[in-house]
Amino acid sequence: MKKLFIIIIIAIAFFGVGLGMYLYGKSKNIKIDPSASKVPANSLKNQKNNPPKENGPYVGEDFTIVAPPGWIQTHIPTTIVSFHNSQEAHPSGSAAEKINFKSYMAISFDTTQGKNLDEIIKLVKQQTASVAPSVSFNSENDGTIDGRPAEFLEAELTQQDVEFKVIIAIVFKEDKYFTISANTTAQKWSEYKNLLYDAINSFKFK
Repeated sequence: MKKLFIIIIIAIAFFGVGLGMYLYGKSKNIKIDPSASKVPANSLKNQKNNPPKENGPYVGEDFTIVAPPGWIQTHIPTTIVSFHNSQEAHPSGSAAEKINFKSYMAISFDTTQGKNLDEIIKLVKQQTASVAPSVSFNSENDGTIDGRPAEFLEAELTQQDVEFKVIIAIVFKEDKYFTISANTTAQKWSEYKNLLYDAINSFKFK
């Protein structure tokens, strides 16, 4: 199992581009300014080779997915594709505004290496806790994505004085498992929850 790859995915899912890149740099002994946790405007660019269609699906090599309305395609390292709400605003002076946080969704994959869904769920939770010991998984539900067995995890934690709510959906296809993760603030949760689940459930294998 590609432990570093999983850690990077989960770090991105929970804390955003800055900490994900910090952990990646740390693993290669590269010193990165912690202020990188603020998402610079020029780091959130649409992928030139596959721009999103208005109200249409993202079409990848293995799957399609429809992002929440108004969200734009973003490039986050180590993900297949990601989306964020570039127009999102937070209360003036709030911790979320100070770090320029934008709610986002990211899709990644890894190989199962013979593990079943229950074993992958356990591994994802262990790896998450190793990165964020204060994380609390408050919901774990069986379901399906595109007719395949899937698991939906919800978690919460506080990072950089921001209270985050997170969804992690895990689904298998042959010897791969795909992770669809979404991150928003506790304040935005009631506004985004149904939109995020609608986007996750729009995931279709090709």
